[in-house]
Amino acid sequence: MNVVYISTGIVLLLWFSGNLYRKHKNRNKVIYIDKDECTGCGRCIKRCTRRVLEMVENNAKIHAAVKCPDKCTACGDCLPKCKFNALKLIERK
Repeated sequence: MNVVYISTGIVLLLWFSGNLYRKHKNRNKVIYIDKDECTGCGRCIKRCTRRVLEMVENNAKIHAAVKCPDKCTACGDCLPKCKFNALKLIERK
């Protein structure tokens, strides 16, 4: 029974430390959206847990935009959801 508790503790510790490392590593980065590549599908917006992204209409074309760059932790959760390679992590200005 102790093996189960120890294994569970180790798994939780590794998961927690991995999230801390990911957030610390990308502190100086932010999501950039290439408007020419974005099709406005909205997959990235659904995946963003910090609610940083929003849809905007520009010249009769709908695309995603970063509405709160200061809230973006650059976790990268939205990157694999974009099938059109419109999202990139760039350095904060």
